[in-house]
Amino acid sequence: MKRRALLAGLLIASALILPQISVAQGSSEPAPALNATVPPAPKVFLTTTMGEIEITLDPVGAPKTSAHMLAMFQSGHYVGAAVFRIEPGFLIQIGDLDANFKGRYPPLKPVELETATNRHAKGAVGLARGDDPNSGHSSFYFDLAENASLNADPKAAPNTTGYASFGRVTAGWEVVEAMAKVERAASGGPFPGKAPVTPIVITGVRTDPPPPPKPKPAVRPAPKASKKKR
Repeated sequence: MKRRALLAGLLIASALILPQISVAQGSSEPAPALNATVPPAPKVFLTTTMGEIEITLDPVGAPKTSAHMLAMFQSGHYVGAAVFRIEPGFLIQIGDLDANFKGRYPPLKPVELETATNRHAKGAVGLARGDDPNSGHSSFYFDLAENASLNADPKAAPNTTGYASFGRVTAGWEVVEAMAKVERAASGGPFPGKAPVTPIVITGVRTDPPPPPKPKPAVRPAPKASKKKR
């Protein structure tokens, strides 16, 4: 029962929090990110039913968030995740729901908000969250435009407002743009009218660096045969 309640809260926090804002769509190429990552920045390769997308994480502008998301991508959580929100000129969101809009419980705890040194340029990848600034978990999105409304409020205390941008699309932007143009269903999902008619699903995830090897289980020595006295 507690697990169900937590899952419901998670979906509200991570899937429903981003405001619905209409932003004019710009050129077909994503703008450069604010923070130039220092090679070798971790990369994530998402294989979807519409093609492959490469994401380069930003350990400079969002070190905690990029490390959290790298671990999330390596966990296998996103295989089977489906796009549930498409707003042309604004964003595409994915992460916590499958093609039937069934919730998927993330394997890691939420991460603290990092917005002081990153921003939402076109082509950025951000982490959704709830009202609690430190509730970012697993639902993420692609910025289809420069979404200044998702940046931190410069007048507020650092890392208390906005949404963390933890990377950028560095290959496969044409796949993201194609997703933004698909037909959307009139109903279904947490954002009626914004889910695709034909599900767009992540079918595979690779990372560079690859996930660390799992520790081998300890091998216990066989018990010694007891010697009986005659």
